Amino acid sequence: MDIYQALIEHFKKKITLDPSSEKEIRSAYSLRTFKKKELIFQQGQGCLVEGYIVNGLVRVFNTDQQGIEHVMYFALRDWWIGDIASFYRNEPAVLSAQAMDETQILMIDPENKEALFKKVPQLERFFRILTQNNLSVVQKRLLMSHSASAKDRYLELINRSPGIEQLVPQHQIASYLGILPESLSRLKKQLIKNDQKS
Repeated sequence: MDIYQALIEHFKKKITLDPSSEKEIRSAYSLRTFKKKELIFQQGQGCLVEGYIVNGLVRVFNTDQQGIEHVMYFALRDWWIGDIASFYRNEPAVLSAQAMDETQILMIDPENKEALFKKVPQLERFFRILTQNNLSVVQKRLLMSHSASAKDRYLELINRSPGIEQLVPQHQIASYLGILPESLSRLKKQLIKNDQKS
């Protein structure tokens, strides 16, 4: 399957596309390849791109005033990345995104996305569904950060993204969970001990 077809098949999970619509999609998106550790967009700058990850791994994070990075999420194949306020309102991005491996992303800017909506109106339905799903995930994550234990947040992460531990360094997972790397080590040891008892 070619790279653009991967995006088209992704859209087809929610909407119907005819050949002319597929052609419009292919011409609206452009492929970019990012090297490991390369920034895709950066906090404080404009983020005038939205991207569909064809393959690779991206971490999306925020850096606080003390210079400490807080991982918001890890994005794998079939995920979308961007900074919504920056993309739609031309505000400085509050997030940064960095490739954690060589990563290929199909990208679109606001002007081309709006033009694409006019040519392929059913894409608005796709992005409405995507936005609803993303808001649901953000809401769940926000609730878990206030009420769930580090153990529950960790288990939720590895259940939602199997194999993430083989792809992401432990200190990045700890940052995502909002705990220190040493706390994550203790948590994992406790889970292993519990598994051995059962």
